[in-house]
Amino acid sequence: MGVPFKMAQPMIPGGLLHTMYEVQAGGHYDQDKGGQWVAGEPVRVPFEGAVLPVSDKDLRREITGTVSDLSEKIYTNGHALQVGAQVYDPDSGNTYTVTQELGHNSIHPMKRYLVEARTGAAPKGGGGA
Repeated sequence: MGVPFKMAQPMIPGGLLHTMYEVQAGGHYDQDKGGQWVAGEPVRVPFEGAVLPVSDKDLRREITGTVSDLSEKIYTNGHALQVGAQVYDPDSGNTYTVTQELGHNSIHPMKRYLVEARTGAAPKGGGGA
């Protein structure tokens, strides 16, 4: 028998990837207070990603929402983000909100997201990278 066939899987080159952080709301439900949410410090979940510009092809084929000067794309090699997620990029100092997952072939782990940069201060919850 030969070597089993393995399909090529598109991946973002390591040189483009850098550590980014999904910023999740910190806190818990306090049963002593009737199950009310008690806010806490945000939690930063590190992942490897790349921020790239939105292309003309994306504008023609993919995007169903609005695009602004602050629109970008985030690529990951498998880290999944939800619409509405907050992502902090220490390389640029920008915080992004995920507005849409862009379609991609489901047989490989690479993920693409349309994001909108948030103007203003960086999120609280943990000094530098």
